[in-house]
Amino acid sequence: MSQQQTLPGKLAGRSQRLRVWYDSECPLCRREIDLLQRLDSKQTIHFIKIEACSTLPMKKEQLLERLHAQQPDGEMISGAQAFAAIWRKLPGLKMLGYVAQWKPAATFLEWLYGKFLRHRPGMQQWLIRRGME
Repeated sequence: MSQQQTLPGKLAGRSQRLRVWYDSECPLCRREIDLLQRLDSKQTIHFIKIEACSTLPMKKEQLLERLHAQQPDGEMISGAQAFAAIWRKLPGLKMLGYVAQWKPAATFLEWLYGKFLRHRPGMQQWLIRRGME
């Protein structure tokens, strides 16, 4: 699936909140989402545990590969674009979200996210070994 795609049907436009699917079995992901939920004081984001969701917008394996979000208009985004969309919803990070839309910044953040994804399994194991699940 490309990084941008609009999904028709039940999920498109169903909510005015940004929808974010995350790996609730990943200790890194859980920590990040916990922080983002605390920052989302206006509850403008609907965080969805992939493992607990019976209706997914794409294959579970695809969702688990990287962060995915769905805009209120139904557009699916992933990676750095999804983080930028999340940041734009959060009062303390809104400006960062707008800067992240700027093409050079977006390109750099996507590159950085790709590097993180390559090291994510090792980081997860490190957290698990230290009992930080």
